[in-house]
This record gives sequence, C-alpha cells and structure tokens, in this order.
Amino acid sequence: MHCGCGAQGVPVPAVTGSPWVSGWAFPDWAYKAESSPGSRQIQLWHFILELLQKEEFRHVIAWQQGEYGEFVIKDPDEVARLWGRRKCKPQMNYDKLSRALR
Repeated sequence: MHCGCGAQGVPVPAVTGSPWVSGWAFPDWAYKAESSPGSRQIQLWHFILELLQKEEFRHVIAWQQGEYGEFVIKDPDEVARLWGRRKCKPQMNYDKLSRALR
C-alpha cells in the first residue's frame, strides 16, 4: 500500500541543504537525504531537524530562546501526526513518538 505522504495539501518537511540552522552548524552528512520524500528510511532526529528548519512549523516545534541547541515541542500531537504521516503509520501518537525520542 502506497502511503501518499504529503498528499491532500499537508506539507511534508524536506531538507533545505543549508548547513546553518538558527546559527548552529551541522555536519554535511546531516543534510544528505537517505531516500526520496515519503520514504520510510528517515530517522526521527533527522525529521525533527527538518521541522526545526522550516518557518511554517514554528507553531509546532522551535528552537528554545537563549538555550544552546535545545528545542521545544509546542504541539506534541501535531509533531506525532506529522511523523506518522512521514513514516506512513497513521496510528502514531505522542506516546509512541516520545518513547523513540528517549
């Protein structure tokens, strides 16, 4: 079954290719796509980084003001929904996502 990630007008974050995110430098390998958008071959940390890079997701997740390399998840249910959509797992919820974060 093909997942249709990114269908129905819901944005699916993509890597921008810039080595700078809110003033922080990340290694080049952090920006190399493992596979095509919608693929299940992405890791959670990379997905979180993608969300943090996109202005349109600032209401969902953002870098912490004045903190070194820390971010805050403002809408955990939406982050879980986006992660589930990216991984083609519609049953994803924040409880499952938070276990993966730990």
